[in-house]
Amino acid sequence: MTAAIRHNLRVVPSTPGADDTFVRNRVEADAAVADYVVAHLAPEPQFIGALLYLPVDEARILLELVPDDAIAKPVARWAYELIRRLINQGEKADPVTVLAAGKRISARQALCPDEPPTEKRYKDLALYLVEAYTQNISSALATSLARQVLDDAYRRAFSNLGQRMQQLGEADVDRHELTAQFGLIREELADLWRRGETAAKLATGADR
Repeated sequence: MTAAIRHNLRVVPSTPGADDTFVRNRVEADAAVADYVVAHLAPEPQFIGALLYLPVDEARILLELVPDDAIAKPVARWAYELIRRLINQGEKADPVTVLAAGKRISARQALCPDEPPTEKRYKDLALYLVEAYTQNISSALATSLARQVLDDAYRRAFSNLGQRMQQLGEADVDRHELTAQFGLIREELADLWRRGETAAKLATGADR
């Protein structure tokens, strides 16, 4: 895989007309390969790739555990929404069926969610599905990956909601509203925490 990636990389000289050395090309190529590998070994694409291999019943358990909002990357969340739709209909979600669904169903957070996606977004989805599917290490790790996705989602939410609390504190908001907002924030974090704990227990059982 890495050899093929490196073969297709082409380094453009930083100075027009300059000749980059072989060493620099190799260093930059290796750096690009490393970035590619790190991105594709992240929990989120590995989790979605694993779902594309799982039978309906196994995938449904994990979909109930990991909410759509726990998926950070927009194209990944779109793929995840489509996987959920197919599984809820009792259909196995593989790259072909997910891509077919994506041709007529846009992401919920798209600018025009009631209209089919643009050709560019559709191609982005196709590329993402192929990479998630072919670069998946093992579908047997799906439960453990779900736990890691939820852990990342909890950390993102903690950071984002912390900023929201700071903004509320600096705004002209009365104490009652601040307290109400704090309760909502606490419950949102608690929900992600509970989901993460459930996933951790399932992962422990799956490893035995």
